[in-house]
Amino acid sequence: MNTLGIYGGSFDPVHNGHLAFARCLRDTFALPEVRLIPTGLPPHRTALRVSPQQRLDWVRLAIAGEPGLAVDDREVRREGYSYTIDTLTALQAEYPETLLVWLIGADSLAGLAGWHRWRELLDLGHLVVAARPGFAFDRLSAEISREYAKRLVTAAPETLARGKISQLPSPLTTISSTELREKLARGENVSALTPIADELSASGLYRTTP
Repeated sequence: MNTLGIYGGSFDPVHNGHLAFARCLRDTFALPEVRLIPTGLPPHRTALRVSPQQRLDWVRLAIAGEPGLAVDDREVRREGYSYTIDTLTALQAEYPETLLVWLIGADSLAGLAGWHRWRELLDLGHLVVAARPGFAFDRLSAEISREYAKRLVTAAPETLARGKISQLPSPLTTISSTELREKLARGENVSALTPIADELSASGLYRTTP
């Protein structure tokens, strides 16, 4: 079975936690490739301070030399809102014989009922959920909890199937883009949080203090 890993997000900006999740997705399911897809115009967030092209460039720089990780610019090139259903549908049309293995954070799972055509999303591929420390799966809404429970399978290459869900056995990380932005705003050293610390600091795009 052909497989392709998909990891979308704002990556505002990209950090070590993102890379840890992408590597774990690749390794857990023995995927030949995981594509990181920076969001262009996200429908669920206010306008981002940094341009889609800049975030894309930073992701490309962050994964340079990483085996099995690639960047996809389709949402940056797309006009209008970037809906996950459109991205996955387009990828499936391009690779009709390939199972899409797509990763989201547990916080996104909790809000999935607010996503565009979310029920169709669950049948477009194998959904993988990455949780941060302290996330409580038993606090999901009733309808999301039902879908999660009936579709859940162990995270392993042999369980991959369309319409199933797995929890990523990820190295739990507390790193967040919010924390990274806050440190950059104060002009702090962020080399422990991201592989592109020098580029982020030099850009001055998140800096709010002199």
